[in-house]
Amino acid sequence: MTARALALALLLGAHAALAGTEITVETRRAGAPAEAKPQRSLIEVEGRRIRAEAGDARRGLVFRGEEGVLEVLDHREKSVVRIDRATARAVARRVDGAREAIDALPEPQRSAAERLLGSDRAPAQVALRASGKSDRVNGIACRLLDALRNGARLAEICEGPRGAAGVTPEALAPVRELAAFTAEVAALLPKSLGAEALDALVLVERVEGVPLRVRAFPQEGPATETRIVKAVPKRIAPERFQTPPGYTAGIGIHIRQ
Repeated sequence: MTARALALALLLGAHAALAGTEITVETRRAGAPAEAKPQRSLIEVEGRRIRAEAGDARRGLVFRGEEGVLEVLDHREKSVVRIDRATARAVARRVDGAREAIDALPEPQRSAAERLLGSDRAPAQVALRASGKSDRVNGIACRLLDALRNGARLAEICEGPRGAAGVTPEALAPVRELAAFTAEVAALLPKSLGAEALDALVLVERVEGVPLRVRAFPQEGPATETRIVKAVPKRIAPERFQTPPGYTAGIGIHIRQ
């Protein structure tokens, strides 16, 4: 499972998460044989804390809203990239200063420096648009929304009404907070997450009802379909929201306020 798929799983989990809830999300590739087993991601939510594990058992994510800290886990490398708001703001100030210095350089030095630092392009435009079509997921009627990134179709969301499947609007809070935090620190996130994964989290704020199903259409790779399998109340051990023992710091800086 890609990081983009993990982000889409979080989009689903945003609307199913209650305090002390374990959510199982299932993802299938388009065109896969009927007997092929789907990949299952696990999302644990309690209060303002989130732990998400991708179905490939390689990637994970921990968010602690009280501290304003996001940890991106690589289970294969046993490494963690830890990011907080203070880091993001400090780096942003340094980047702004570097860009001012680059603008004063003559060509071709300026072009070379811009390639090293990264272009200052406007952020992608992400939007939801009603397709006018509808469907049913697990017997619940839902309307189809197209998620667009710079006009290109990123995903199709089957949005059920508020309260569908017993999900309340208050259940949005933890992942809404994560989405806002991610937008603030996006420049420091590992490139492995990809722009499409970050845009999937942006959609958390845009979906008003319950996203019963998400069909994703990545630019590279096959289409996928992700849906909630179950969401059950569960007492979650506090250590689940901490860095796993033995993990070393990857590329990244953690500055406490």
